[in-house]
Amino acid sequence: MPDLAIVDRAARSLGAVGAVEDSDRAIVVEGLDGPPRYYLQHGFGYQCHAREHPHLYRQHGRARIGWEAEIGTGPA
Repeated sequence: MPDLAIVDRAARSLGAVGAVEDSDRAIVVEGLDGPPRYYLQHGFGYQCHAREHPHLYRQHGRARIGWEAEIGTGPA
């Protein structure tokens, strides 16, 4: 994870509002459309998600679709 203070400054310079947070998987910002988030994502080499469009647990990102997880480590 990049330094949160640096990420916060960069996100705010692009117009982010609210808390800029990090998780084990992504930077989470609010108030930024796609291009500024992509800029942060590629600039820091870390996923950048919009708080107002949360990724769904065990789904494909924000899509309400997914796949059944297979159990075990047997051959594919």
